[in-house]
Amino acid sequence: METHVNFMDDIGIVKEFLVESNDHLDDVESRILQLEENPENIDMINSIFRPIHSMKGSAGFLGLKDIGKVSHELETLLDEARKAKIKITLEIIEILYEGVDILKKLREAIAKQVDNKNTPLEVIDYHPLLSKISIILGHSQNPVQQTDTQGNSPKEKYLGEILLEKGDISKDQLETALQEQEQEQGKRLGEILVEKGITTTEKITNALKVQSIMGKPSSETVKVDTQKLDNLVNLVGELVIANALISETLGNTHNGVNKNLSHLNKIVKDVQDQVMCMRMVPLKSTFQKMARLVRDVSAKVGKKVRLEISGEDTELDKTVIEEIGDPLVHIIRNSIDHGIEPQEERIVKGKAIEGLVRLNAFHRGGNIVIEIEDDGKGLCKEKILKKAIEKGLIEENDPLSDQQIYNLIFAAGFSTAEKVTDVSGRGVGMDVVKKNVERLRGKVEISTTEGKGTKISIKLPLTLAIIDGMIVQVGTEKYIVPMLSIEESIRPKQEDVSTVQKRGELINVRGKLLPIVRLHNLYNVKPRKINPWEALIMIVEGEGRRCGILVDDLLGQQQIVIKSLGEQFGNIRGISGSAILGDGHIGLILDVGGIMSMALN
Repeated sequence: METHVNFMDDIGIVKEFLVESNDHLDDVESRILQLEENPENIDMINSIFRPIHSMKGSAGFLGLKDIGKVSHELETLLDEARKAKIKITLEIIEILYEGVDILKKLREAIAKQVDNKNTPLEVIDYHPLLSKISIILGHSQNPVQQTDTQGNSPKEKYLGEILLEKGDISKDQLETALQEQEQEQGKRLGEILVEKGITTTEKITNALKVQSIMGKPSSETVKVDTQKLDNLVNLVGELVIANALISETLGNTHNGVNKNLSHLNKIVKDVQDQVMCMRMVPLKSTFQKMARLVRDVSAKVGKKVRLEISGEDTELDKTVIEEIGDPLVHIIRNSIDHGIEPQEERIVKGKAIEGLVRLNAFHRGGNIVIEIEDDGKGLCKEKILKKAIEKGLIEENDPLSDQQIYNLIFAAGFSTAEKVTDVSGRGVGMDVVKKNVERLRGKVEISTTEGKGTKISIKLPLTLAIIDGMIVQVGTEKYIVPMLSIEESIRPKQEDVSTVQKRGELINVRGKLLPIVRLHNLYNVKPRKINPWEALIMIVEGEGRRCGILVDDLLGQQQIVIKSLGEQFGNIRGISGSAILGDGHIGLILDVGGIMSMALN
């Protein structure tokens, strides 16, 4: 194990290595899945070999011995496979997966130390993996191919070749050093050349950099620190607010001014769109991780399950992508454990033995929708109702719609599993899904057909920094309602509004009775209009329920830059944030689900 950490000398290079290695490992993990389906595919073996080889090279350059050792052994195993000296078996696939997991742990341990120098480097025992690889290679290992300190294959330039071309060493000196390297297995060529005084550490470092550049394809991208990107997003947000204030102040004063303001508005909007695009990341990496999850969970529960992925190139804000992984894990695990039937049951029902889980992403109305669909047994309403009554979540005679019944699975501690397993049954998974998605200002919807399967749709905003909102007026106050929550706005007739005992005020919307929520009562504001038929009612939806919110007037739709209310006001029910409006005043952003909980419970 590593006893001292010399990689801390250059944090910048280490951080770059951490980003690159994370991409490499995600890529390798997805390709192992493809290799498992087609173990004879040499191109696929090569596509796994290359990222592992790159990691080994970078780890050697930075002195990360543990990552170097594991990468080297995996590389050797893959090299034997691509030369057709060993066949890819299920045992080798499992070893490759184990190797990826260990490299991820080793990488995570280094990342923690980079974040905090005082964090002790976690010791991860990878020797059982090396033993497994040694056993497999025992009958196939040929004399070790002559490699340089980076372990390059003959197709790539050796470190020695680069030093020769630069005139830093002679051919005789290189041969002497290579002979010594053969005798002292594991010792790097660069170390030997420096120890013998043949060349200097600086010249070796320069040669390694040349080698690294030669091994990488040219790229037109520039890596930017996430914090710098966040600062830019905040500054553009301030620019949007300042632009709105200027437009409000100078608007309608002069035709020339209006024309210039219109041009400025367009430029600010374009800048805003470009900055938001810079934070967009494809869902591909997140979706690929789910493929590994399906494989592992289906094997654990003894079912054959296939994952179909589409829409992986759909882009989402980096922050949203980081948060959405956990909900997807819980939903997919539930689909496999609860949704997909055992093989015998599927045969009886005339279904294919292999279960199917579909993962799809697409744009809809300025939002991203992620769908997780299975061809399992679907949700059983009677079973859910029975369990919910047992748990005291509902009363036996409560009138619930199908959607409200299905939404009960999101309640904390709710589970229809007969017993707790390693995979599910503790009643925490779907609760976590709902909380995480709502924290991202998204919505979860369930549609199911008993015996046919279940589809769970997650609707998410493209970004967390800006929302499309409708500005409404109540008395002298202005509030912002997210457009995602609004279904329609109406001015009701007097005969459509009624009061029912124990249910309060109701509005009849095309034959359906919906409760009316008066914002002025909730926030102690004096309204300009008391009667609903004189005011406006916004029909909104949140947390599976609908209601009508009574407001004096609609002032128009606007892109809103969200501002936090701060720690002191972080948990106010019904309010999710604030925004600076065009007139310079603060507008509160309403949380529709929270408002219904306050007013209707």
